[in-house]
Amino acid sequence: MTDDVRETLATAFDSETDPLEQYSSTFEEVAVDSFEPFRTGVLESRDITPRTIRLYETLWRQWCEHMDRVGRHPACPSTAHVKSFAQYELDESDNSPRTVAEKLRKLNDLYRYWQNDPVFPHPTNFNPVSLARSTTDLSYPEQKEPPRLTVDELAAQLATVDHVRDHAIIFLQLKLGLRATELCNLRLEELSITDSELHDYYPEFGSHTLLDGREDAILIPHDRSGNKSRRSRVLPLDAETQEILLEYLLIRPDNDEPWVFLSKNSHEQLQKQDINKFWKRYFHPEYEETEQHRAVTSHYGRHRFTTYWRVEQDLNRELLKYMRGDTPGAATIEEMGAIDEYIHTYYEDIEPIYREDIYELTG
Repeated sequence: MTDDVRETLATAFDSETDPLEQYSSTFEEVAVDSFEPFRTGVLESRDITPRTIRLYETLWRQWCEHMDRVGRHPACPSTAHVKSFAQYELDESDNSPRTVAEKLRKLNDLYRYWQNDPVFPHPTNFNPVSLARSTTDLSYPEQKEPPRLTVDELAAQLATVDHVRDHAIIFLQLKLGLRATELCNLRLEELSITDSELHDYYPEFGSHTLLDGREDAILIPHDRSGNKSRRSRVLPLDAETQEILLEYLLIRPDNDEPWVFLSKNSHEQLQKQDINKFWKRYFHPEYEETEQHRAVTSHYGRHRFTTYWRVEQDLNRELLKYMRGDTPGAATIEEMGAIDEYIHTYYEDIEPIYREDIYELTG
């Protein structure tokens, strides 16, 4: 339905196309957290895991940032605001349609709560989230394969990265298959490199208990929003990766932030969309989307890492799943099959294989 048709119908039936606009200034004046009643009344009163609560809280933060960009209180959206949020998450944050659909589902839970609680002015006959969900295409387009870049081609492209931090980020994703969020969430205590100067500079460096006795390694914890894995994993850092990280860490801004990678200007924790921008900056336009291949973005490192180990090295699937931090698709023992429940993989299983066979990107 076009905007003109909607306006005509709204006028004919003495209704509004954007009924919550009138309440935005009032919400700004009372200055209350519109999410708090939902958190305490719904999330904390039910048998919901802390991880799920954190996912709702992360979504609320992202939603507030979006509504701030469009100049409207987050409790007073129009359908257009919800649709533009979904598009932003797809295009700028590089989320999959499935992830965006899940975010809209959670946002709809929150909006329906506002409709049901009489202290909120949200009309029961208007739900912009539900309307946006029904009119936004979140189906998967035909999947193109990523381009097959050789190690030499990757090394040549990395040589064009002229910022030490950006170089370290892209390098880590290619060498370890890390998710963008895992890089953003990485803390100094979760890096172990045998270098006395680093330990003098960062007293907390490599101090996490899961790194005890594991030198030259990195810890990816499971209990941090966006990391997705159900278990923490430790991965080896080979010699050239240690050198790249050392180069960055010795010039990293020292402002008492725990995060390894900081933004250039504000020196705060990086966000997922920042990582994607770095990849596009250094790999486009050479590796933009074509008729044959998808564009190279921050997820490419994960594709290349997986292809190398599974196709080129024929690594055991369970060992590769450990290195990738995959979440099992099945939720119960019955669905998984009894034998799968008893298969366990450890750092010690993959460390010697990784150090022996991982490709080099610096020659």
